[in-house]
Amino acid sequence: MTPPKVGFEHLPDPIVCHLKKSVKYRLPKTHVYHVTELIYCLRKAYYRRVHPKQATFNTRSLWNIYRGFTFDRQWSPLFKINQKTYTVTRDGISIRGTLDFVYDDGNGDILYDLKMPASTFYKKREGAGQGYRRQVQAYLALGHANRELLDVCRSRVLMVAEEVVVEEVEEWTNMLDSFLWSRAFALDAALNDKDPSGLPGPEEEWECLPEYCSADIDFRIEGARAGVVPALNPLESDS
Repeated sequence: MTPPKVGFEHLPDPIVCHLKKSVKYRLPKTHVYHVTELIYCLRKAYYRRVHPKQATFNTRSLWNIYRGFTFDRQWSPLFKINQKTYTVTRDGISIRGTLDFVYDDGNGDILYDLKMPASTFYKKREGAGQGYRRQVQAYLALGHANRELLDVCRSRVLMVAEEVVVEEVEEWTNMLDSFLWSRAFALDAALNDKDPSGLPGPEEEWECLPEYCSADIDFRIEGARAGVVPALNPLESDS
């Protein structure tokens, strides 16, 4: 028997083309930063903005994004409050984020962030992870800063794959002032100065894996050739 072929490179071309057409990298607005840029690696956020044309995705990444978007569109509208975008502005810089939905489980409203990971194998043992937790905390903080969702103080990350894993996340009441604003101002300054050297690298090891950050290495190399950014390893520590 011929061994089966395994890998996303074996998807038929029409499906790959559909994924590429469905997943578009939208150019971010100047001085407006999304929660997901600020809670993950700021250097990655920097290079995606400086070299937006190089922000390409391999087929596996396209599928991961497509899967999440598809279920968001189908499931979020099942709830009265869904896909609500909040923005806060300070000194000409804005932070924005979009919650998935709010649901009353019988014990009061809870803000949910829906995740469709490739697997929940590790989530069952180790939980949602720092990035997922910070996302849902940030959406709740943005809602409160806009004087909305004031009766909501609980949030959950809902992860669906081969199993359903739900994690209750503690509210981070001063998240904007103690975390998000400092990162937004740092990223904005780096973009204005065209110098990312002072930006912190990733806090979680998975962000450095090639499938997540190979594009940023390309950004660094191409930028160095063009004389735009210093030719440094974007994954090295700042120590």
